Amino acid sequence: MAERKQPEPLPLDRIRDLTLGGLFAAMGVALPVVFHAVGGAGPVFLPMHLPVLVCGLLTRWDVALTVGIVTPLLSGLLTGMPPVIPTGVIMSAELGTLGVAGALARRAGLGVWLATVVAVAVRLMTRPLVFVAVVPLLGVRATFWEFVVLTVLPSWPGIVLQVMVAPSVARIVERQRTIGPPVHRVKE
Repeated sequence: MAERKQPEPLPLDRIRDLTLGGLFAAMGVALPVVFHAVGGAGPVFLPMHLPVLVCGLLTRWDVALTVGIVTPLLSGLLTGMPPVIPTGVIMSAELGTLGVAGALARRAGLGVWLATVVAVAVRLMTRPLVFVAVVPLLGVRATFWEFVVLTVLPSWPGIVLQVMVAPSVARIVERQRTIGPPVHRVKE
């Protein structure tokens, strides 16, 4: 009988990325609950976006993509926020893009602050494209301008919060690394 070959263990940086991905997905489910408890502030401050963005700044693109796609759907199933159809589907595309954009911007050598701005800009460009492509398939009746007025304009405080908080959190987490080689070099 042939001896089975044991699989190679995961490298420490991969374990770190998967652990951070799980942590940020959990935060992406829990943080909006807190914001919604304070007068429905979720759509204004975009609390689910923050953990996904930080995840993108700290982990590989595939982990950030998975966290971005899964978090709104998981949150919708566990808490009812956002409703899985249509908002959860739209947010999955949007947050997946946000996470990947952050990860790729960091991999391209951009500093954490510039990578954040690039990721948020890419997300802002993605949301209308997702609306135009996905919303008609889901049977939602809304014009593009209704979409902009109801979802994009009120969220400017969340966009400011992302640009102010996410880079700081990413820098703090990156400086606290205790295992494995650094995945990203934190630049100012």
